Amino acid sequence: MIKSILTNTKFLLFFYALLFISSSLFAQTGQEKKKCHEVWEIYQPTPQQKKKIDTLLSKMTLKEKVMQLASYYPNLNKRLGIPHLQAGECLHGLANSKYGTSFPQAIALGSTWDPVLIKQIATVIAREARAMGVHHCYSPNLGLARDPRWGRFEECYGEDPILVSLIGKAFIEGLQGTGKDRFSEDHIIATAKHFVADGRPQAGANGASEELSKRILHELYLKPYRMAVQEAHVGAIMPAHHSLNGEPCHSNTWLLQEVLKKTYGFDGIIVCDNGDIKGIKKNFRMVDTYEEAAKLALDAGVNAELAWLCPWGENRMYGPILINAVKQGLVPMAELDKAVAKILQYKMQLDLFGKKTLDESKMKEIENATEIKDYASTAAYKSVSLPRKNWKSVLFNKESNALALKSACKSIILLKNEANLLPLDENKIKKLALIGPNADDPTLLGTYSTSEPRYFVTVKEGIENLVKNKVTVSYEKGITIGSDDRSGIAAAVGIAKASDVVVLVLGDNKQTIKENQDRDDITLPGLQPALMRAMVETGKPVVLVLLHGRTPALAYASEHVTAILDGWFLGQETGNAVAETLFGLNNPGGKTTVTYPRSTGLLPQCYNDLPAGRTHSIYKGTVDPVYPFGYGLSYTTFEYGKPSLSTSVIHSPDQEVYAEVTVKNTGSSVGDEVVQLYIEDEICSRLRPLKELKNFQRITLKPNESKVVRLAISRSDLEFWKNDSWTVEPGKFKIRMGGSSVKTQMVELILK
Repeated sequence: MIKSILTNTKFLLFFYALLFISSSLFAQTGQEKKKCHEVWEIYQPTPQQKKKIDTLLSKMTLKEKVMQLASYYPNLNKRLGIPHLQAGECLHGLANSKYGTSFPQAIALGSTWDPVLIKQIATVIAREARAMGVHHCYSPNLGLARDPRWGRFEECYGEDPILVSLIGKAFIEGLQGTGKDRFSEDHIIATAKHFVADGRPQAGANGASEELSKRILHELYLKPYRMAVQEAHVGAIMPAHHSLNGEPCHSNTWLLQEVLKKTYGFDGIIVCDNGDIKGIKKNFRMVDTYEEAAKLALDAGVNAELAWLCPWGENRMYGPILINAVKQGLVPMAELDKAVAKILQYKMQLDLFGKKTLDESKMKEIENATEIKDYASTAAYKSVSLPRKNWKSVLFNKESNALALKSACKSIILLKNEANLLPLDENKIKKLALIGPNADDPTLLGTYSTSEPRYFVTVKEGIENLVKNKVTVSYEKGITIGSDDRSGIAAAVGIAKASDVVVLVLGDNKQTIKENQDRDDITLPGLQPALMRAMVETGKPVVLVLLHGRTPALAYASEHVTAILDGWFLGQETGNAVAETLFGLNNPGGKTTVTYPRSTGLLPQCYNDLPAGRTHSIYKGTVDPVYPFGYGLSYTTFEYGKPSLSTSVIHSPDQEVYAEVTVKNTGSSVGDEVVQLYIEDEICSRLRPLKELKNFQRITLKPNESKVVRLAISRSDLEFWKNDSWTVEPGKFKIRMGGSSVKTQMVELILK
């Protein structure tokens, strides 16, 4: 009898647990469908726009329709009064003009951990873009930077999906505007790229094929796009170069139709990355003809084509090739009309109709170009748009320059500061040795930036301008990146020995880090390690300043140099930001957004990788990261109180919960701290990372000032992917709060 009761009790407990999980799943599925529909509605044209679109489509010829799908190519129609929509690059500034403000590279912007600042930056970029006649940009990059061998590492915000999601959302909202301001006169269409999972390619090689489970895709790589669509309402998506699970991303109907459109509710522009529709046949050999390749891409939802430096001809898949596909009956006219309608809708939403948006003097050159070399030889391929009359007052703006300096200062991370060497005291230091190939290089902007910035302050200029006659600054390059000439090292050693302190500026340049410039070694390029060792061996205190685009192996530096400042690429104000940080006018508050591994052999290495199948941890001993995710020091100190929860027990994953912690500045200077919240699902039916970032906030505190930081915990923070759906299981969750991923205090949350 007792055994029967116990058995029945166990069954009932199991039944109710199953019922709880099932009802939770059912409720969430309903919520997802509702959310998807609400998002989809935002992307739809108004009835007036729909009527005008239908009228234009009824009057257009086949060629006129296809020409609307050309991106970065004249797509106006003079006969019907359809304006040109100009695309451009805005990763960290307007690349279409040498006068645009150059902000820090994307990986540096991520290091600010400051979405409010990021939105301000993107707002300036959008205003400058519209002033120069650019309406649509191919930014931001929402890939997760999880392998520094990859040449596009610098284009991403970091390795964590929540960090990338929140920074990316802010950037998109700044570019596009929000609510009624979306796509207004000073805003542009943002493009989230590259959809999806390009940041951890096999062997770090750009475009390498990916084989990833749906669980890993949803929990990591798709998350930033989910937020970009459902919360930031991004206007465009660009698929990735590679194939995903055997399907090219540009013809992957599961990815573009099932996930992006049906699950997330996206109904904007899907723009082909450069030449990738052609690659469906040429590279992936999925079809026999280019007409079939064009059909596959259009079927998947790709409704605009970027074909860089391609005149109208056979190299344009959405050109004569697509026209042939329609004529052959491969592509129904209704499907083509749907793609064209979306382009026309965006031109209306940007209020381009009735305005002259194209420099028609350049059109003849473009129309006469039949070969790529002819097309590329003209200035017309870069931009055929017309700037506004007030473009100079928009671009030459002191407030934008100030924002560039502010963002550069907030990007800098203090990785090491032995014996509190920094900040330097100009009253105590008489001689400073400035050494290194990046100390006086005016080209350190990072990729997708203007080739000729209106100005760039080198580290040498920044330091000399700041200290003036108070400190003697002696400069020696030492070595050249890309050269094996060691002759300059001896001169650098001589200057260093005669100094009080050495500032050694190393890193990457535009040859060592860029798209398709993948590496098999993350050691600092060339003779830089030898130069660093020579500086250390002088016995002088050495401050290493890193200006770079990928995480370098810093094991030697972390043990032997006195202090390390990591700036990534800091934009036009590089030298001023570095100088102000060295001498204490700026207190560094940036945090690492990627894990810094000890060597290439440990790649890829991320803080939220899944646990190993053995009892030992891969993060112990010599394989422990040099610097963990979320890490960064300050010239002041911070004290954390014990975190607490608004409630420690919840009965539904949708119940509102807040985590709080008191942070106090216990030092003598004003400083920024990034309060981070991590969650660990203690017992789960699917393998989970030991900790996952879920929320954060950057704060500024005066000496002796305290602040209570309150961070929300939502259902999405507790869920994981299981059986093709998001689910939450009852149990215990460890809520951790602190100043990095490895320095936290814990409180427990129970979901019954």
